[in-house]
Amino acid sequence: MAEVKILVVDDEIANLQKLQRTFVNRYPVLLAGSGKEALELIRAHEGIAVIIADQRMPDMTGIELLRQTLLLLPDAIRIILTGYTDVDVLMEAINSCKVFRYIVKPWDPLDLLMTVERGIESYRLSLENAQFRRELIRRERLQHELEIAREIQRYILPPCCPDLPGYEIAVEYHPAREVGGDLYDFDWNRETGSLQIVIGDVSGKSIPAALYGAVFSGQLRSLFTESLAPGEILGRANASLMARYQASNYIAVASVRIDLQRGAGAVANSGMPFPYLLRDGRVSRLEVAGIPLGLLEDATYDEVLLRMEPGDLLILASDGVTDAGDPEGRMYDEARFAECIQRLASKDAASVTKSLYQAICEFTHDGDVRDDITILALKRNA
Repeated sequence: MAEVKILVVDDEIANLQKLQRTFVNRYPVLLAGSGKEALELIRAHEGIAVIIADQRMPDMTGIELLRQTLLLLPDAIRIILTGYTDVDVLMEAINSCKVFRYIVKPWDPLDLLMTVERGIESYRLSLENAQFRRELIRRERLQHELEIAREIQRYILPPCCPDLPGYEIAVEYHPAREVGGDLYDFDWNRETGSLQIVIGDVSGKSIPAALYGAVFSGQLRSLFTESLAPGEILGRANASLMARYQASNYIAVASVRIDLQRGAGAVANSGMPFPYLLRDGRVSRLEVAGIPLGLLEDATYDEVLLRMEPGDLLILASDGVTDAGDPEGRMYDEARFAECIQRLASKDAASVTKSLYQAICEFTHDGDVRDDITILALKRNA
């Protein structure tokens, strides 16, 4: 806390000098010979914690001065000095001016010093309480905003995975903070048997990333209805982001479209980690790259063909998986993730996602997660 200052106000020079000697080498002291001069000093100086004012002054009384300081220095300690006792004046000072103590002249310097030091303790406590209240209000406001963001995110993320004929699909989603920037969505057309999957990662974290992801998710839902190929979905989404948001954020997205009956489809990617395909106990990556959405106009996105045979397992994940670190600073890299996938060939999709996430938690020793983690598994059973 900054050094506190004491302002003494008296129209008699001898009293000012005596007051100054009381606090010399202890606190900085500002001297004023009138109420008007005192107000000028208050406006010119910060950190005035105590005001000691004589009651009888020619331009204004001490009470009138202290009353005018209530808005300028609401937390200051106010002390009135007077050469006489007047109960009515005393009550007025206490009730209307927040006077800390009323001292009769001639005063005892030691008693005044002790009074001022107790007042300064009260002043510092008042400032700490005010700061605490401000912080409490700020946190309550932030908590309210987070609740709104969580509601938005709960609304945009699928409430459950679709029940697919011959397939299983499951997701593990864990934001690094109260709300996250990862997103995922599905669209299954029962008539055509076509399944579309997207998993994405918005740049940034917490509320801004979640809200930006909410806007993007709405755009994706409209693109799903057009039965576009994965590369076309990413191209159209990129064009929309560039036109509206001028690269204020970017989004990495992996898009998959697959005909469930034939098990044939395609994958396009715009900056997400490569998907993994587990077949016959071997894990391979579908290496398809692309520029994140919202960075480059007229970007195009290549596709790689995907074919899923009975028993195959497709894994899509955000980079929070491989970026997770242990207490020694080692990363849970792609090799560890692939090895863990390989060990889960016999499990159902929900068990796979849960086991993969649990393996990450064990690696990090349940430490703080630096990035959102999303793991999506699609398994073909027949």
